[in-house]
Amino acid sequence: MSAKVRLSKNELVKLIEAQEAVGTDATELRSLLAEVEQDEHFVIAPRVNDEEYLAEKRGQSHVEHGTDLECRICHDKFDHLISDTCEVCFRGWMLSTKRS
Repeated sequence: MSAKVRLSKNELVKLIEAQEAVGTDATELRSLLAEVEQDEHFVIAPRVNDEEYLAEKRGQSHVEHGTDLECRICHDKFDHLISDTCEVCFRGWMLSTKRS
């Protein structure tokens, strides 16, 4: 499951400094800082890989088990559905909702 982290501008600066103090590249954090400096209402959202995102969405979905359950999207038959869709259709649907 992914986590959401909110940082103030000062906390972001401290994080950059801590990363650089141990020799870690903070280029991406510095670019975020530049965006924050341009827009004080900017929200930094964590980047989540596709599998973590799908796992989170599966956990929030209703899973139905049975025989000959029909996917609402592709209309094929399956023994379980996630939010009334098969795994392939659920994956495509949820990834289309993921912000890049």
